[in-house]
Amino acid sequence: MGKYLYWILLLFSCSPNPGNSNTTPIQKKEQVKLSLQGLKEDIIAGVAVTLIQDFDSSVDVLGNILVLPGWDFERHRWLTETGLRALAKEKHWRLILPEMHRSVYAPKYYPETTNAAANEKTGTWLTDTFIPAVQAKYEILTSLEQNFVMGLSTGGRGAVYCLWKRPDLFSAAATLSGDFDPTLTPSDRLMTDVFGGYSRFKSRWGNDANLLAMASEIKKPLYIAHGYEDQVVSATQSKVLFAALKSNNKKTELHLRAGAKHDFKFWDGEVNAVLYYFSSLAKSLKE
Repeated sequence: MGKYLYWILLLFSCSPNPGNSNTTPIQKKEQVKLSLQGLKEDIIAGVAVTLIQDFDSSVDVLGNILVLPGWDFERHRWLTETGLRALAKEKHWRLILPEMHRSVYAPKYYPETTNAAANEKTGTWLTDTFIPAVQAKYEILTSLEQNFVMGLSTGGRGAVYCLWKRPDLFSAAATLSGDFDPTLTPSDRLMTDVFGGYSRFKSRWGNDANLLAMASEIKKPLYIAHGYEDQVVSATQSKVLFAALKSNNKKTELHLRAGAKHDFKFWDGEVNAVLYYFSSLAKSLKE
């Protein structure tokens, strides 16, 4: 009996203790990097997120790009209808794509905000809740890295909002077919659903909802592109944003495309230029 007890005790003494991991902080960080290899689907801060790192962990990441969809645009359309993923792989960018559903990236909601609109995430939620949650879980999108943000349609509005709200984190942004000054379209249903009617709440439309009101505070570079034939969001939106920014921001660029519309043909055609713009800035910041 004593012989059997000896072997049992020896077996347990050699077994690893699950509550006492020998994994070092460096190994844990490497495990996080490995978990981001390829395409990863996750739920972060209550929303679906796609994270992509299509190159080996031994290769230095040039930076992170937060990729924002437009109103009611499913996030994967960035991957299925543009060449973003392939270009990000080539240039060593990590992509982070949250599902934003029907968000207009408003700073907050009001008593007049409709129930449907109030169910959507705000721009403040994106900067103050989502980003910290990504940082905590994956140790990416931190101030130790180079971070950029891009968006199409209403997501372009979200990209500019992020650049304004978090200049400590984002080095630059790109907006494609974005809308910034709702006073130019006072009958806009999406803005009305959030801010209330323009005639009653002109202050909200001219300040809270209006990124032009924050233009003097935006010091980081912006890549702005719009199609002249856009029938959903007028190219005037991008023109007025550029006019408000150009005096304080010499690296901001405006590209107006003849014949281009509010569609993925146009947005796909801009992806290479956006990543070239980001890559140039990222490399210059490293020097």
